[in-house]
Amino acid sequence: MKRILALLLLSTAAAYAQAPAAKTSLEIKYVRDSAEYAALSREVYRIATDAALAKGKAAKGAWGVILDVDETVLDNSTYQLERVTYTVPFEDVSWLAWINRAEAGSVPGVADFLTAIRAAGGKVAFITNRDEKAREGTQRNLERNGLWSSNDVLCLLADNYPKSARRKEVADGSGKCSWSGVKVGVVAFVGDQMGDFPQTGEPFDGAGADAQFGRSFFLLPNPMYGGWVTSVTRK
Repeated sequence: MKRILALLLLSTAAAYAQAPAAKTSLEIKYVRDSAEYAALSREVYRIATDAALAKGKAAKGAWGVILDVDETVLDNSTYQLERVTYTVPFEDVSWLAWINRAEAGSVPGVADFLTAIRAAGGKVAFITNRDEKAREGTQRNLERNGLWSSNDVLCLLADNYPKSARRKEVADGSGKCSWSGVKVGVVAFVGDQMGDFPQTGEPFDGAGADAQFGRSFFLLPNPMYGGWVTSVTRK
């Protein structure tokens, strides 16, 4: 009896010890396994498709869309799962190695969205804070998922090159993040973090306005990471 009790106590202690890890990995399981996450992502992309095509049809001149990459186009939940499994944090070396593996899947709904935009004559710009040295792995991963077109623009992070500057280049037709000399009317922005969208002061209609979400700003769910992790509860 004492042996049985001791074994029960040990197994209970082990369960409690594992509980925090299991609890913190539920956000990864939600992305990988829940029907709700997949349905939400498809819903966002369907709404974005309808809005972008309507605005594109009414646009005078070239038009297009801007998307973030991570957790917007490419699904990195496998990388997150590997980190949790080995109880190691995110760090740059493993992240670059993951990018170069080019094994990320695609976020539900994005393929249909991109197909519809390109078929209607719209341009596609990917603006990401992946480092410039990750260009080859990123493009290869997009190609493997059927998400890349030779006419797309991929804008990565190099030096002091914030997303706001890259968004402006897309619209102005100047700089590395543009179709050189071609001004583009951006009809939709898609991302998973608030920084993926124009902020107050940027040269886009409704920049920084909450009213643009669901109209020209389209936010995907990402429970795995983001600024909210270290933020206090909103008032």
